[in-house]
This record gives sequence, structure tokens and C-alpha cells, in this order.
Amino acid sequence: MSYKTILVYLNDSRRAEAILEPAVYLAERYNAHLIGLHVYAGVPAPPVPVPFGADIVKAVAAAQQKETEEIAAVFSRMTAGRSLVAEWRAEKGPRIDPTSAVLEHCRTADLVITGQTDPDWEATPLVDIAEHLALASGRPVLVIPYVGRYPTLGRNVVISWKASRESARAVFDALPLLAQAEQVQVLEIGEGGGGSGAAVDSSIAIALARHGIKPSVRTSVAGDISIGDEILSRLSDMGADLLVMGAYGHSRMRELVFGGVTRHIARHMTVPTLFSH
Repeated sequence: MSYKTILVYLNDSRRAEAILEPAVYLAERYNAHLIGLHVYAGVPAPPVPVPFGADIVKAVAAAQQKETEEIAAVFSRMTAGRSLVAEWRAEKGPRIDPTSAVLEHCRTADLVITGQTDPDWEATPLVDIAEHLALASGRPVLVIPYVGRYPTLGRNVVISWKASRESARAVFDALPLLAQAEQVQVLEIGEGGGGSGAAVDSSIAIALARHGIKPSVRTSVAGDISIGDEILSRLSDMGADLLVMGAYGHSRMRELVFGGVTRHIARHMTVPTLFSH
């Protein structure tokens, strides 16, 4: 069980190093081919001639080129001399929505790594697309929080489990990580107040045991707080350094968005999180 092709999507030079740290760590761990991808939007020409229009277009293009070069330099520096094969890709995508170009590269990777959506970044609506990748790529997507550094991960893995297609997909997409973890814990959250005596669903633990993985199983009930907050609270109690969960979403016109618990975890994550849909 291994990831042979890992793609890391890098869209912001300020966060490139923090996202690359775990990507390089996992690529070395699995002897994987590591692809660094940066997709930038094409610069539209003004619809009508305007004073200084050409200068504005040139300035935007120059800024994009500088950003691309800075990210490429970080990728080169952090992969140099490593026991992995590193490949750099920079591509101009559609100027309205570069997501389609990113997705084309993601679909041939075993694992996609990207950064958490940063609500305070002005470029987020255009290039911060972690949620879209998780829902539309068909690949497991490991999202790295925008706060903190995570040079290693996967020693203590928590699976947020429910008997659903998305959860099952996430667990089996994460098998290479689970197989090498020091500890794997299955967490099932029920709704409703009072007590914590939800019935234990041991089916996934039995299935994992056949792969040589022996997880502990824990149930909890979200009382006065949301299920998302209950998961985050339990992650802290359980000392997790990685969360595995199904990505639940719905289509809103042409936009794919997370729904409910998935959105809450994606926006407030405290540890790297592997999503599968």
C-alpha cells in the first residue's frame, strides 16, 4: 500500500513552504513521484481601449510571473538532494476560473495536497480551491491548515466515521497512511443530548484489521455543540495529527461547495485533514 504519485498544488508564495513540508515528507516516506503544480489565470485585455490599459495588463502579468518564479524557487530548494523524483509544472489556466486546469492534473495522482482556504486572502475566490478539488477531482485531497507548520504527520490518525459512501472512500483512500501510523482511532459522532452510549460500529475496525491495522473505536454524542465542533474537540483530546473523513457536498449552480459538518471542519481545521468524496 503506497502513494506513487503525489501532486501538491501551490497557489501562494507565502504558504508554499508550509504546504511543501508535509508533501516532501510523504513523498520521501512512500518513495513517490512528487509533482509541484502552480496554475495562474490568464490576464484579460481591457474590453475597450483605456488610458494606461496596456501598462496595467503588463503589470499584472509581471506580478504573476514573479509569483510563479518565487513558488518554483521554493519547490526547487525544498526538493533538492531529496530521495524522491520531483517534477515542477506551471501552467496558465482559464482567466475566469483556473480550477479546471488544476483538476486535469489532479486526476492522475494517487494523492493531492493543497492548502486550506484562507478567508483573509484577497485571491481566495479565484485560486484557493481546496473544497472544489476534494469534491470534483475524484482523488483523496490532503488539506494543510493555513495556520501552523506540519513537517510530519500520520503518527496518530483519527477517522471520522459514519456508514456512508464518502466515509468508506476516505478510509480506503487513506490505507497507506493508516498502515504506517503508530495509532489509528475511529471516532463516530452521534447527534442528540444526554449520555454518550451510542452503539459502537465495529465493522470498519474489523475491515481494517484484515489489512493489519488495529484501530481503537470511540463514540461520542454532540450535545449542546455541533457535530463539527465535537469532532474538533475530540481531535484535541485524542492527540491527533491527521484527520480522515468523507467530504459531503452539494452543487449550487456551477459551484461545488461543502455542506454541513464537512464545511465546518474545512473552515476550522486544527490538523491536516484528508478528504475523499
